[in-house]
Amino acid sequence: MSSFCFVDKMPSSNNGKGGKGGSSNWMLPLQPISRDSLRGLKAAKDEEVLWEKVKNCVTQLHTAILRKAESSTDTFYHYQLPSFPISKATRLPVPEPEFHRDNMKLILDELQILFPDCLVEHATLVRAQDGKLYDISKLDDKMLPFINRQQSAEYIVVDWS
Repeated sequence: MSSFCFVDKMPSSNNGKGGKGGSSNWMLPLQPISRDSLRGLKAAKDEEVLWEKVKNCVTQLHTAILRKAESSTDTFYHYQLPSFPISKATRLPVPEPEFHRDNMKLILDELQILFPDCLVEHATLVRAQDGKLYDISKLDDKMLPFINRQQSAEYIVVDWS
């Protein structure tokens, strides 16, 4: 079996104008990789991409929470999860509208690390006639029939009260 990895005798990168030829530094070092490792590369890459997206999401939320805390006397931050492919806040397309829901535990865990003394949760909130948002799960069962669920939405809530 012949090998076609030219790691010893490649032409010099200076187009033959002197210098040492035959150097193997023209290529990144090649590492042997097992069959089992090859089989796991896709999953490893997918996990790397997922964590990068979670990191970006958490970073954006962290920044927004700090802005709210600096500019308001409110002691909470509500981030409404996208319910359709266009973000109301930015008017830009949301590439993955289900990303937050699909990765809620990871996002909440990371936010809890960043805001350790705060309540960090995923909640379904409804806007009442007084303009405030109320958590449906904390309302009395007798009140639920009077709730217009079409006006409810899912939120990530961080409360530092």
